[in-house]
Order: sequence, then C-alpha cells, then structure tokens
Amino acid sequence: MRYDRPTRWLHAGIAIGVTAQLGLSLVMNAPDDKDEILASGLPLLLFQAHELIGFVLLALLLLHWLWSLSGHVQGGFGHLFPWLSKERINTIRWELTETLKLKLSDPEKNNALAGAVHGLGLLAATSMAATGAVIFFNLSNAGHMTRLGEAFHNIHGFIAPLMWAYLIGHFAISVIHKRLGHTNVKDMFSLLK
Repeated sequence: MRYDRPTRWLHAGIAIGVTAQLGLSLVMNAPDDKDEILASGLPLLLFQAHELIGFVLLALLLLHWLWSLSGHVQGGFGHLFPWLSKERINTIRWELTETLKLKLSDPEKNNALAGAVHGLGLLAATSMAATGAVIFFNLSNAGHMTRLGEAFHNIHGFIAPLMWAYLIGHFAISVIHKRLGHTNVKDMFSLLK
C-alpha cells in the first residue's frame, strides 16, 4: 500500500505529537489551587507546552479526518473502521493468526489488521485531543476545574493508558516489520517522495 504525501506528513506530525504529549505527561504539573509550589517553574512550563502541543495535535487530527473522509484512504474508509463487515473481520482474524506466527508475508497486500489498528489509534488520539481541549476551556489559571472539566479529565485519564499501549504496540510492530524485511515503515516515513 502506497501512501500519498499529505497522509505521510499527517501521520508523521501525529506520531511526533502523540509521543511528545505522552512524554510531557510524565514530567509536567498542572496548576493546582491547593499547592502552588507543585505548579511552578519547569513542571508548569511543561504543562503549558502540553496544552499548546495538544491544540496543534487536535488541528492535525482534524485535518487527518477531513483528508480521510474526502476519499484519501486507500481501501476506503472501511479500511480504518472494518467493524461492520463480516468479510473484513474474517480477513483481520486470518492476518492476526498469521502475524502471531510471524508468517505475514506481504504487508502491502495483507493490511486489513494494520488498517483496523490505525483506525483505533486515530479514535484514541482524537479522543485524547478533544477531551484535552474541553479540559483547557474548563480550567482556571489557579487550577480550579468545572464539573464538566472534571468529567472530561476523567475520560482523558482513562484513555491515556490505552494511548500508551497503542504507542508501544505500534513501535513494536514497526520493529517486527523491519526485522522481517518489510518496507512499509520506510514507505510511511518517506516524506519527500
């Protein structure tokens, strides 16, 4: 499967953004009206970077959705969201079995599982960015959060471990593809062709 240039650039931007956001989440401190010392200096600066990168990431994700919905997904939108097609589900089962045996020979032709996983990642990243935006608009400078903000903060926190699992799994699978001699990872990150 060959990806067009905008898809490759959007994928690279989202990958960098998600990785940065998850990394920042480990070292930042949000403003807290109970303890101002916790929310000062570098940890607060990192939180502000998290907010800024979050909005850039939200914009990239919205662009990716628009690009995908305008017919730029090879294999159609069902490639990313195959859950309503029995035929696609059966193909995913077969590919999963072959992948677990490390026998999937040609990821260019056998890519239903990859498409479904990318669709789930796109949903998770979009959910993280959207809930983060709601939190931003419901958080005061002193760290007071509205009830709506708290509800979305809980959703944001629930999705975060799923995003970590996705990122780690995505990286691990790309290493396996590389070790098996597949070129799909190189193709996705060839930004200039």
